[in-house]
Amino acid sequence: MSTTATTARDALTAQLERLYAIERELQSALETLSTDVSIDTLDEIRALECREQLQYVIDQHREETETHVDRIERAFDALGAEPKTRPVPALDGLLADKEAFNNVVLNDGLRPLFYIQTMLQLEAVECTAYETTMALAGALEDGEEGDETTGAGDAVVDALEHNYDDERRMRTDLEELADGEAVETLLAASPIDDAPRESLDRSRRERSHPDRHGATDP
Repeated sequence: MSTTATTARDALTAQLERLYAIERELQSALETLSTDVSIDTLDEIRALECREQLQYVIDQHREETETHVDRIERAFDALGAEPKTRPVPALDGLLADKEAFNNVVLNDGLRPLFYIQTMLQLEAVECTAYETTMALAGALEDGEEGDETTGAGDAVVDALEHNYDDERRMRTDLEELADGEAVETLLAASPIDDAPRESLDRSRRERSHPDRHGATDP
């Protein structure tokens, strides 16, 4: 096997480990987030519809993560590698930020807006990770006849592309919720002007520039 092929395979394996870490961590993180969204200590009716819609989207995403993990493990098999995880600081930071918010903000009218923003940012991290992984897989050169890298890149893409389609659909659902009537009602009643809307808009601008979430070197 050439040095170039080895380097490409190692880079792909490292990125696949990050993707595996993201999906495995989200299995529990989304369950916690769903519970957070459902809390209604002030019985704020304006927030009810928004929370219910967001919780449905989160629960749907959580149910998909188990299948996503299985497909990523198939991608590891295609590379002849053991499934392992690698730290993803961007994900850890988002989840820590959400926990910090829960501890200091008691206004139920603002919570759904922040959780939508959090989900949009999580989707940005996931989509970028899938895009980077599949790009590395697509660029993986076939080795010599009988080499273990032969066809591995295509097999990785085949294993991951349905996950990526799920993530893009989830991002669309969240964007529609962020632009929907339930959110507009909350924003109109917000005591802090349009700050939540600006945050949501900033998330959309970040998603339009995925290069800002570039892959970490293995």
